[in-house]
Amino acid sequence: MKILLVAINAKYIHSNPAVYSLRSCAGKYASCVEIAEFTINQQPGYILQEIYKKRPSVIAFSCYIWNRGTMDAVIPDLRMLLPHVDLWAGGPEVSYDAGDAIRRWGLRGVMTGPGEAVFSHLVAAYATGTDRELPAVLEGSRQWLPLDKIPFWYEDIPDFGRRIVYYESSRGCPFRCSYCLSSIHRDMDFASVDRVCRELDFFLEKKVPQVKFVDRTFNCKKEHALPILQHILEHDNGVTNFHFEISADLLDEDYLALMEKLRPGAVQLEIGVQSTCPETIAEIHRSMDFARVAATVRRILSWGNIHVHLDLIAGLPCEDIRRFAVSFNDVYALRPQQLQLGFLKVLKGSDMERMASCYDLVYSGQPPYEVLSTRWLSYEDLCRLKQVEEMVEIYYNSGQFTHTLELMLLCFESAYDMYASLGAWHESRNLFGAQSSRIRKYEILLEWGIENFCGEVSEANNSISLLTEYLLYDLYLREHMKNRPAFAPSQELWKDAVHDLLHRESLEHRLFPDLAGYNYRELTKALHWEVFTHIFAKPTLVLFGYGRRDPLTNNGITAVVSLSGAKINMPQLPNPNVGWESKDLSPQKS
Repeated sequence: MKILLVAINAKYIHSNPAVYSLRSCAGKYASCVEIAEFTINQQPGYILQEIYKKRPSVIAFSCYIWNRGTMDAVIPDLRMLLPHVDLWAGGPEVSYDAGDAIRRWGLRGVMTGPGEAVFSHLVAAYATGTDRELPAVLEGSRQWLPLDKIPFWYEDIPDFGRRIVYYESSRGCPFRCSYCLSSIHRDMDFASVDRVCRELDFFLEKKVPQVKFVDRTFNCKKEHALPILQHILEHDNGVTNFHFEISADLLDEDYLALMEKLRPGAVQLEIGVQSTCPETIAEIHRSMDFARVAATVRRILSWGNIHVHLDLIAGLPCEDIRRFAVSFNDVYALRPQQLQLGFLKVLKGSDMERMASCYDLVYSGQPPYEVLSTRWLSYEDLCRLKQVEEMVEIYYNSGQFTHTLELMLLCFESAYDMYASLGAWHESRNLFGAQSSRIRKYEILLEWGIENFCGEVSEANNSISLLTEYLLYDLYLREHMKNRPAFAPSQELWKDAVHDLLHRESLEHRLFPDLAGYNYRELTKALHWEVFTHIFAKPTLVLFGYGRRDPLTNNGITAVVSLSGAKINMPQLPNPNVGWESKDLSPQKS
C-alpha cells in the first residue's frame, strides 16, 4: 500500500509543512506514506504523469487558494486514469465547503481542520483494510494532536540550503480580524519552549539559510516568544535568518532590549498594519494603535539590524481610494525594507464572507477570491491601486532605487502620488506586462524622472545630470557591472587621478582593509569606481566594494574620497550619504 501526499507549492523555494507534519504522525505505518511536491509553475500534464508513475493506492492533496487552479486541472484527469484509487483532500481551501469539493472532484473524502490526528486514523484504516468505514468528512477540530505530541518532521529532509524551512511553534490566534480564517477557531496551542529551542538548534547546526515561523502572531504570549528570541540571540550561527509575523503593539521594553542585540540579518519581522484608518480598524475587529506601532517600527529600524516588512490591505471596509492613499503614505513614511500592498481576499468561512453583502463587496468567484469592488472602492480604483502595487514591488521593494526614489519624491505631494504617477506613465507606454531587463528598469526610471524632475531645477541639464548620478549610485551600490550603462557619463577626465589613488590603496589598504591581500590588478577587478560631480558638494570619488554586503539591503560597501575641484551649486536634496557605509578620506599626497 502507498499513500501519496501531494503538495503543489507557489514556488520551488517554498515547501509544504502540512504534508511533512501529516507523514510524521503516521506512526508504524509511516513507511506506507510518500510525499510528492510540485509547483504551480509546472504544467498540469507533468504533475499528472509524475503522480501516475508512483502507482499510489491512495492520494491526498493539500489544498490552498494558490494551488486550487492546478488541482482543478489535475484531479479530474487522475480520476479517469486511476478510477480505483481513493482521492482525499485537506487544507483551508476545502475545509469550509467539504461537500462541494467532494462533488466537484469526485473525492472519497475531505479532512478538515488540524489534520495530524485524522490522517493517522486514515492511514491506519487503509493499512488494516477498514477504510470503507471512514466517513466522507474527517473533522480534525474534533480530534487533534497538541503540538508537543507531533513528531519533529524535518530530520530526514534534504536540500536545507535550497529552500525555505517553515516551522510552527504555535497554532491559532488570539485576535479576530474579520478577513482571516484564524479568527474562526480562537483556541491557542503552544509547543513547549524547550522543544522549540532543541529543534531550532537542529536548523542552526544545519546552517539553514531561513526558517520561517508560520505562527499567526508569534509574540502573542510573551513567556513563549521571549525565551525563543533569547535562544536565537545566544546560539546565533552567523548564517540562519528567522522570520516572524508579529504584532508591534505587543513589543514591550523586554522584547526591544533583546532584539537590539541581534546580529544584523538574524531576524526579520513581518507586521500587518493593513490600514491606518480608525473606522476601518474597528470594522474589521482589529485592535491597533498606529502611533504606537509607528514609534516601535522607527525604533527597530534605527538599529539597522532587523529587516522589517509592513503589510497593507486594499479593499477593506470604510476606506476609499483617498483614505487608502493616507494609509499608504503613513506606512511609507516609516521606510520599511519591504512594503507589501495586498488586496482583500474573501476567504471561505471568514467573517468577511458573511458580511460581504453589507459592504456591497464584490469579489472573484475563483481563487484567490480577490476583491473587485466595494461600497467605497470601484473596480477602476482597484485597477489604479494594482498599478501602484506593481510600481512599489519593482522600484521600492527591490531595494535597487532607494536614493533615486528619495530624490524623485521631492517632486510630488506624497509617496502615493509618486507611485501613482509612475504607474500611469508605465500604462501610457504599454510597459505593464513587458519583461524589462535590469538596466532597462534604470533607463525607464530615468525617462520618467526627466519628465517630472527637470522642471523643478532652474537648469535642466544640471537636473538631468543629478538624476543620472543618483541612478548610477543606486546601480553600482547593488551591481558589480562589467559594462557601463548607456546613460552613464564619461569618466575619462578622472581616470589618471583615480588610478593613482588605487595604486596607493593597493599598498596601504586604508579604504578596504579586508582586501589587504589584493594587488593593484586584483583591486581594480574587485572594486568599481565612479566620480560624482553633482550629488556631492564637489567632485567626489566613490569606490564600491562587493566582497561584503549589507545583510539587510544586499548593498555593497562604499568608500567616499573627496577630490580637488570647484564647488558645485546644487539644490537642497536628501543627503545621499544617509544609510551608506562610507569613509570620507582625502587622498594623501605622494
